[in-house]
Amino acid sequence: MRKRKARRGSARRCAVLLLLALLLALPPLSPAAAEEGHDVRRITLSAVGDCTLGRNQKMIYYESWDHLYERYGSDYFLQHVAAVFQNDDLTIANLEGVLSESAPRQKSFFRQKTGQADKKEYCHLGRPEYLKALTGSGVDVVSFANNHNIDYGLQGFTDTLDACESYGLPAAYYDTVVRFERQGLTVGVLSVDASYCSREVSESCLRAGMAELNRDCDLIAVCMHWGRNYEKAANREQVELGHLCVELGADVVFGCHAHILQGVERYKGRYIFYSLGNFSYGGRPKPKDVQTMIAQQTFTFVDGELQLDDAVQLIPCWMSGRRDINDYSPVIQTGSEAKKILKRINERSARFGTEFDAEGRPCMGPAADTAIPSVPVAKEPLVPERIPAIIRTLLNVEESGDVAGLAVEWKKAAG
Repeated sequence: MRKRKARRGSARRCAVLLLLALLLALPPLSPAAAEEGHDVRRITLSAVGDCTLGRNQKMIYYESWDHLYERYGSDYFLQHVAAVFQNDDLTIANLEGVLSESAPRQKSFFRQKTGQADKKEYCHLGRPEYLKALTGSGVDVVSFANNHNIDYGLQGFTDTLDACESYGLPAAYYDTVVRFERQGLTVGVLSVDASYCSREVSESCLRAGMAELNRDCDLIAVCMHWGRNYEKAANREQVELGHLCVELGADVVFGCHAHILQGVERYKGRYIFYSLGNFSYGGRPKPKDVQTMIAQQTFTFVDGELQLDDAVQLIPCWMSGRRDINDYSPVIQTGSEAKKILKRINERSARFGTEFDAEGRPCMGPAADTAIPSVPVAKEPLVPERIPAIIRTLLNVEESGDVAGLAVEWKKAAG
């Protein structure tokens, strides 16, 4: 009996080993087979940096954004990248400037960060019809909370919003949020300024906007205008605010304002692009730094639950087809130029432990900390009247000159 039992045990072990060998020899299940029986939906977002549709008051007309619009029409500017935008689910661009036919230029403003009056050195202006360059190329929404939305005062600010409405291009600004329905899911977009606005005001807008979007959105993208011009590294405030975005429920964060590419961080499984650089940027006739990119991420939902993965794609670009002069028409780069751009992004992302391969895809391995943070849900309606008060504190210094009074006003607005 003992020998018989031993034979049976040996036979069982052989059968198990044979089964394991067969299983290991089988090819892995295809994604379609693995998803069979589940409701799988994917949403691809693309984002680009500063789009200034027009020129600033110091530039001449010849060879400006305006001049090339008259010469080539609206389809000229994004002709080389439109296919990317038209084949995703949602494209976000930062609208860096004012669109108005008659608004007077703002010569000074109240800088909330310092509590002082400041001169407005560069003021970007274009015509409302210039929005056709974006809408005709697949851009779906613009972020408009930035340091150039007040270049032509409150009239310029409202004229631009009116233009966006007329051309069917939603604008997110401060805690005025935008929602889209894509693939049967709700995508929310929030735009917050932390360049001119104080930390208190920017955090207040961020928290209010996120609480609103957390009510009903499946996916949330936050656009942050932050940092300092032409600084290669994201500063401490950017990192703190970027982390706060994720803690409050953002699924991806797109940054602008530095005018150059900065690093990328994966924080708790979510990606923070600290600066996307310039894109179709009419504010400079000659590029100071031609490198830019399209940041793209595909989000997968299985049975309504967002899956944390690394389906990110960096698409290296130049903001102009030429180095010597700005032709305002971004071009996707390949070969050695693409490698140079990705190398720069990797150098500036190294401090975060983030790295991208030669195809612009993450190559760090799975994230160690992917815990989904608990997110607050707004229990009371927002008070939209607060935002115009914030805008007024940036503008009123020309009329009143009462810097001390404005400092008190914005602190109340931030409360």
